Amino acid sequence: MNVPLRSRRGQVGTSPLAVSLRELLEAQMPPSRATSGKRAARAGHVQWIDIAPGAARAEVRDEMTGNGVLARLDVRPILPGDREVLLRIAHAHPELPALLVAGQFPADVAAELEAEEISLLPRGIEELSHDCSCHDWPGPCVHVAALAYVLVEAVDADPTVLLTLRGVTLEDLAAPIPRGGARAGAERSSAGAVAERAGAGAAADRSGAGAAAERGGAAAGTEPSAEPMVSDREAAAPGDDEPSAPADASDTPDTSEAPDASSAPGAHDAPEAPRFDPSRADAALLVDALGMDVARVLARFYGAADPAAPDAPGS
Repeated sequence: MNVPLRSRRGQVGTSPLAVSLRELLEAQMPPSRATSGKRAARAGHVQWIDIAPGAARAEVRDEMTGNGVLARLDVRPILPGDREVLLRIAHAHPELPALLVAGQFPADVAAELEAEEISLLPRGIEELSHDCSCHDWPGPCVHVAALAYVLVEAVDADPTVLLTLRGVTLEDLAAPIPRGGARAGAERSSAGAVAERAGAGAAADRSGAGAAAERGGAAAGTEPSAEPMVSDREAAAPGDDEPSAPADASDTPDTSEAPDASSAPGAHDAPEAPRFDPSRADAALLVDALGMDVARVLARFYGAADPAAPDAPGS
């Protein structure tokens, strides 16, 4: 397995970030070493490459011996102050992580970083170092040069490679930490939830009090009277000569949902309503009011004398 360059001729790298990195690395090599390293990379001598914060490592097959050697490029992670500015600018561009994954580094973000004198690239030779197990000094050797060109193409395809070298992750760019930390945010969230529950509880109390007042008002408006609910005819004293006419069913109020009079205050003290007694009523008046047939039915029901009989009261 090897990592050949995609570029078969000419310069390596096309994106502004990759080109800037290539130029920075080439400035550290003698031209002959740069040419030999590019040729070795295009020939597939780089067996593998590993990118980690602060370092890029690769195994490179030596053209003379055919043996693999370990080449290494060290890049200083971004300084804490520069990192803070970088993250502030990145957080103002929420689309940045997605663009980086797609292989793009927005020009406006690069311009903002440049205005703050911040760069994802190493600042110079003071932030770069190299090493190789071939011990071909003075370096950088052809193996380090081959690694450098493979690294440039990796950054060209995926700018996050350079972020990794500089000690920055996509999570750093996409997940800003709220001021005051997660604990303060959780406390604010908890306080908001408590206030919301308190407001809901107060609303429920007001609703309950309103319902209770409404029920109290309804009860006060419908409290049954101590006097029995009877008609004037039913309330007539025994011996009254005026007969009592039966109430029409359509005029009789529906008492299925009326409050129980026995539970009302003073209901037990009210006098019992007198019952209808046809035996003491005037049979002639019943016949006049209801007709003979109805008067006789009532008489039979109550066990009274037949109104048609000669000795019926009022006959």
